[in-house]
Amino acid sequence: MTIFNIVGDCRALEILIESELENPETGETREFTDEEIADFLVWVKENEENLETKFNSIYKVYRNLKAEADIAEAEKATLKAEIDRLGKRAKARVNNAGRAKGLIEYAMTVLKMKKFKSAIFSAGFQATRKTAKPIEGFFNPDKIPVEFLSRELSSSAINKAIAEGRLYEKDGTENRTKLFYKDDSGQDEQLKGVSYMGGETLVVR
Repeated sequence: MTIFNIVGDCRALEILIESELENPETGETREFTDEEIADFLVWVKENEENLETKFNSIYKVYRNLKAEADIAEAEKATLKAEIDRLGKRAKARVNNAGRAKGLIEYAMTVLKMKKFKSAIFSAGFQATRKTAKPIEGFFNPDKIPVEFLSRELSSSAINKAIAEGRLYEKDGTENRTKLFYKDDSGQDEQLKGVSYMGGETLVVR
């Protein structure tokens, strides 16, 4: 019997009990008979044992997979540390090479040389593709068409604002609320188009 069968049986019994104990005409409920109680306890004991057995089996699989996941995460952390080390070394080499190239560029610029060629290398200035960059102090995203912008919601900035009291929750349920802030006049203004919700997570130890 699978966990789905056991859970399905439990749910089916719950529905059966509700329908058997309630009078459909009056809506009144009756008490269990002694025979029903005895049968119910037998059924509960049997399914409780089945459920415990299945839960234990599932937990053993989870425990083994979690151990493998922890090992994989440790290996990942080790590799990341090595990648970071190699990345820093590579960046240092790139910077050193850039500085050496910069000396040639500086000399050619000062001497107004467009091209240079020797027995072992040649150098020359070439036009690069034009790129668009914001002008510091003048760039206003509100005046730029949306198709030319890339905007993303920052959850970390929102959480920080909530922690600092600049944003606050109200008008909702325990797991889902709306976010508000004070406008220039001190009135509540909703942070529209944003949902603020949580949920539950199962903790297995």
